[in-house]
Amino acid sequence: MAYGDFVCTSANDGTHYFRPVTARAHTFWQDKGFNKLVIDNNEDYYIVKSVDSQKICNEIRKNNMDFTS
Repeated sequence: MAYGDFVCTSANDGTHYFRPVTARAHTFWQDKGFNKLVIDNNEDYYIVKSVDSQKICNEIRKNNMDFTS
């Protein structure tokens, strides 16, 4: 069974929730500087505006990472 590196959830309020679930995903998030796009966060998720989520998703896929549910 294949597992992804990130969970991405749409809150249907103009935001997306990203959660890195692997060590390489955490490192990738920090190295890419995506924290500058975070508008809020909770214990498990980075919350970003939906307009920024496409860029993040494209970078994740471009770096041979994937999503899980």
